[in-house]
Amino acid sequence: MQDVRWPLLKRLLVEDGWVWRENTLYAPHETMWFTTSSDSPDYAEFRDRMTETLERVDQSDLHDDLVSLVSALDTVLRGN
Repeated sequence: MQDVRWPLLKRLLVEDGWVWRENTLYAPHETMWFTTSSDSPDYAEFRDRMTETLERVDQSDLHDDLVSLVSALDTVLRGN
């Protein structure tokens, strides 16, 4: 069974310019992409890893894509 937060995360990212193609979400600048293969993903851990990466990134396109992802994960984790 798929995590109930996945549709919200997917919707938030698509609204922010991500593209859903072939069961994969692609960032607006195509610096990253991902799918969910877990029935119960750990969104908090994923957000923490992406936040750590964000702090070390100098490339503007990747930075923008990470900000978008972390923001969407924050919203999902708040339960909005």
